[in-house]
Amino acid sequence: MNIIATVKQVPDPEAPAGAFRIGPDDRVMVSPTVSSVLSPYDESAVEAALQLRDAHGGKVSLVCLGTEPDDSFLHEAMATGADEAYLVVDDMFQNGDAFATAYALSKAIAKIGEYDLIVCGRQASDTDAGVVGSVIAESLGLPSATVIRKIEVVGDKLNAERVIEDGIEVLELPLPALLTMTSELYTLRYASVMDIMSASEKPVTIWSASDIGADAVELDDLANRSILRKQFIPVSQTQCEVIGGDSAQEAAANLAQALRSRKVI
Repeated sequence: MNIIATVKQVPDPEAPAGAFRIGPDDRVMVSPTVSSVLSPYDESAVEAALQLRDAHGGKVSLVCLGTEPDDSFLHEAMATGADEAYLVVDDMFQNGDAFATAYALSKAIAKIGEYDLIVCGRQASDTDAGVVGSVIAESLGLPSATVIRKIEVVGDKLNAERVIEDGIEVLELPLPALLTMTSELYTLRYASVMDIMSASEKPVTIWSASDIGADAVELDDLANRSILRKQFIPVSQTQCEVIGGDSAQEAAANLAQALRSRKVI
């Protein structure tokens, strides 16, 4: 089966908070010392795709919306086993919201044309919006399910399993379909040295907005529905008061009185 996995390059979520700062326009997060990685939930989506490909044959294609025509990130991602990749880069999509991203990716996927399943991470680790996958499904007219932890293909249908409040829910969907994946069961495999070397030979196709048939007027109508006005780093303050006494009994009484005056007890 032919599977498409959407992927995103994000600042390493394991980097210390002090490595990030807000740009002078209060809208862009600047992290010059933080390396970029594949978004963790996208890793799980890619691994789910690879396991299905290994079990049923076919190919895995990666699709990414980028900010510059640098395909090294996708070659690194393909080292784990994906067969090909597509990178969309165009000024039209710069600083777009989740709807603009979904618009660009859906146009690219429609151009690819042949697929049985699309898998996305449940959300990106930098914005945590969790919007793109569902909007792609709506744009392409596909059945979809979100927050899926396990996939099983049975004939021309698939069973998608997810955790709900009181147990496990199993959904049956016809193919083609779109799923957004969690990270409970799928951990992206490590790439061997040979895999890394061979990945450099795998094809990465770079498309502009015109290549995928994107239209600026259509983009304005369908996307950019949210406006980022300001980002800020929260400031937290901690106050500490030491309550004592000449004896343990007096300290306990003073503590109880302090808590009572603050209406804690």
